[in-house]
Amino acid sequence: MTDARRLLERAADCYEQAGLPLEAARCRERAGTLHPAAVLYERGGDLERAADCYARARLVPEAVSCWLRLGRVEEAAGCWEQAGDVVSAAWILVTAARNTARARWLVEGDRAEPGVRRTIVRALCRAVEGGGHSALREALAALDHRQWGTPQRWAVQAADLVGRPDLAAQVFADAFAGGHPAVLAEWREWAERALGGTAGLPGGAA
Repeated sequence: MTDARRLLERAADCYEQAGLPLEAARCRERAGTLHPAAVLYERGGDLERAADCYARARLVPEAVSCWLRLGRVEEAAGCWEQAGDVVSAAWILVTAARNTARARWLVEGDRAEPGVRRTIVRALCRAVEGGGHSALREALAALDHRQWGTPQRWAVQAADLVGRPDLAAQVFADAFAGGHPAVLAEWREWAERALGGTAGLPGGAA
């Protein structure tokens, strides 16, 4: 560590101890420690600078979260595009801005990796555009119930967005039956939010 960087880090420590996160963030950014700088910018309420530091530190989900909290959907999607994940970029566009035209263009392009996430995005675009829910039902039925991860969570959110809590509940039920008892906590949380209660859900682990 160079003397200049060491001094900047010491200054940042002092600013943190004094309860001045933005000043500390600027010092850490100048010192090149981007992740701590981003955290401090976020703590201090400067989400734009936080997003920039997160992105430069290649912490894409954190950068996307900051942009979305600012209501800047295009920048959020752009973070995923720059990271090479155009399907996640399309997902942000359709879920946060209903920009189905841009989302479709991304998932139909050569850079979009085939798979269930892409299928869910395409089906959600169709439903949002008024094309019915049949494609979404088919996409959800094709999920691998031996797993629980991003595709399943996207499936739940997609069903919620088009007013089909029955489809969302089926995703949880299939995952639970497929050998994922830990999903019950997320299922109960979703039911409280979406249905106003947990009646009918399993009472405990499988």
